[in-house]
Amino acid sequence: MKKPTLDTACRKPTEENPEEIRQKFTAFASQWSQEVEALSSTVEMSKHPAYQEIIKMGQGVIPFLLEDLLQNPLYWLPALRQITQENPVEPEQRGKIKQMAQASLNWGRQKGYIA
Repeated sequence: MKKPTLDTACRKPTEENPEEIRQKFTAFASQWSQEVEALSSTVEMSKHPAYQEIIKMGQGVIPFLLEDLLQNPLYWLPALRQITQENPVEPEQRGKIKQMAQASLNWGRQKGYIA
């Protein structure tokens, strides 16, 4: 039997395998995308229950957020910051979405979340 590990970002035990996490992420992200498409405020978008569920998934979802960041550079940055409690974006990059996303992707590579 697999021993639960403590997810330090969410402070909850997690036993899910990466494929289960991917499936949950995909379902929540799809729901979120459909239900917030009429909103223009990223702050309001990030308050959506499905977005919050993604954040609650903790560190296991980070590789999938980073992967999706390539297609949706703006939307997952707040979730990454909240889960990781880190912000790799330099002050001069703020407001420059592509640079902000690239900083997060570089951070993900350095931390071993993506290749």
